[in-house]
Parts: sequence; C-alpha cells; structure tokens
Amino acid sequence: MHRRPSCPLCHGKTLALESSARSTAIDTGYRDAFVNRRLQHRPDFAESMDLSRFAHGGPARLLSCPACRLLIRDESEPAHYRNDIYDPALLRHLYPRYVRAFGDKRPNYLPFLRNGAEVLEVGSHLGAFLQTAEEWGWRPTGLDIGATTSAFARRQGLSVKRLALEDYSRGLNNPDAIFIWNCFEQLEDPSGALRQSHRLLNKHGLLVVRVPNADFYRGQRWRLRKWQSQTALKLLGYNNLLGFPYLHGFTAATLDRLLRAHHFEPFATLNSSVIEPPYPQISPQMRDEWYKIRDEGERPRTTGGPWIEVLARRRADA
Repeated sequence: MHRRPSCPLCHGKTLALESSARSTAIDTGYRDAFVNRRLQHRPDFAESMDLSRFAHGGPARLLSCPACRLLIRDESEPAHYRNDIYDPALLRHLYPRYVRAFGDKRPNYLPFLRNGAEVLEVGSHLGAFLQTAEEWGWRPTGLDIGATTSAFARRQGLSVKRLALEDYSRGLNNPDAIFIWNCFEQLEDPSGALRQSHRLLNKHGLLVVRVPNADFYRGQRWRLRKWQSQTALKLLGYNNLLGFPYLHGFTAATLDRLLRAHHFEPFATLNSSVIEPPYPQISPQMRDEWYKIRDEGERPRTTGGPWIEVLARRRADA
C-alpha cells in the first residue's frame, strides 16, 4: 500500500490509514446532497465553488500521523488555485456578507494592534478582511495567488499582490501582524510558511492562524457514520468539513507545538465556525439552522470548535 514517506510536521515515517478513498467518496456524496437540498437545485460549475467543489474535494485517502495526529489528504496530484473559476455576480453578492462576518471579530482582534499597524493577510480571497482591517484603522496588504479573487479584491480598491507568502519581500516596514485565515491547511509546506512569517514579522509581531479542527472533524464524522446524527451532518456540512476538502487537518495541540517549534508563543485559541456559508441565498429557515449550528460548534468543548483560531506572538529571542 502506498504511503507518504513522512509527516510534514514531525517527519514520522509511518502514517496510518484513517479513511479510505471509498469512504471519503461517500462523505463527498453527503456533501453534494447537503448542498443541493439547501440550494433546492444542483449548482452549476461556477456556483458550486466553495460549496461542493474544492481544490482538494475529490475522493482520496485520509492518513494520520500517530505521533502528532496531523490529518493528511493523500493526493497524487498537487492542487491548483491560480485559475479557480467563480461566478462574478455571486462574488459581488457574497462580499458584503463576508465583510460583516469579519467585522464581528472586532472584539477578539482589535485590542492587539495599534492604530496604523502594518498587516499582511495570506490568502486574502475576495478582500473582505482587508476592508475590515482598513475600517479598524490598520494598513493591510493581501497576498493571493488566485487570478479571479485577486482581481475582484483590487476592484474594491484594496491592496493585493498576486504572490505566495514565500515569494513576498517586505517593503519599508516589517508587518506588525500576519493573518493566515483560511489557507494554512492548504499549504504543502506549513513549516516553511511559519519560518517566512517569523522572518517578516516585527519583534513581538502578531501571528493569527485559522484552521479546520481535525479532532472536531473526527468526532462528528464518527457520530455521522455510527448514528446517522443529523446534528453531526449539519455541523460538518455548514462548516465545509464533509469529505474533509483540505490538505492538512490540525488539532489545537498539534498547532500549538508547531508554532512553538518555529519560535512563536501562542497565547489564545478561539473556537470558530466557517466565516460565512457561501450560499447565494440563505432563507430564514436556513439562517435559523445556521445560527443554531454555529452556536453549537462554538460552545466550549474539550476538542475545540469546527475551526480554531490561534493567536501567537513572535519570540524575539530567536
């Protein structure tokens, strides 16, 4: 049986099979049915992006590292994000909802940076956080390799460079903060991203990393498979976790160890959910369902929420 040679974090040589490609394909079928039922139709190619179609959305084995519990999607071909196709009208419709969702995070993040702080966002997507950061009095720059998403953000008047983090060179000032909201789990080399972040950041700079929670996924997937739990289905479905369409799945403990190993000091972990369900229309019934699922996912629990956001400071002694 084919195995990846080692874990990209701890370099362990043995990876365990957590889910077969057939099992992942079944979960992908759950995802398609979940989306179609709420849309009340089968989405076209562009409409399905980020709903039922993902860069890592196909049937593939899920492996796990027994040493660090990292979840790894075993794919033979690398994913391509640069030319993802989106519906332009849908992006314009979704954008204000993303801005409002990021705005709701103000109490959790605004106190940690000064007015006029230089901020770098990795994977800036449509630019909703960049606009929010400007409204908070910061000076943000986005990095995004996607052609459609970068062009959309620039049309909003936002500063976006079509670069990967490893290709970015700072300007006159080191950033005071780097936010990696929704792409750390997609990176082939997460350790390399942390090394580059440490090089770029100011002394004691803030790093925010947001990832899907592998422990939450494992627990809810077991409940879905064992008991056909409708609550588990909704928790996974609304949080874009059915079929686990991500390259890596981190636990809170794994991410904490990884950050510390790269000279960051984590000081807060927040339970979170998907930023905003990317449905074209959300009926009152869907909105009520989503609010209940969001509250359930973000309540205090030992395994954390569906997504976790970790805040860390750059250690100046390294």
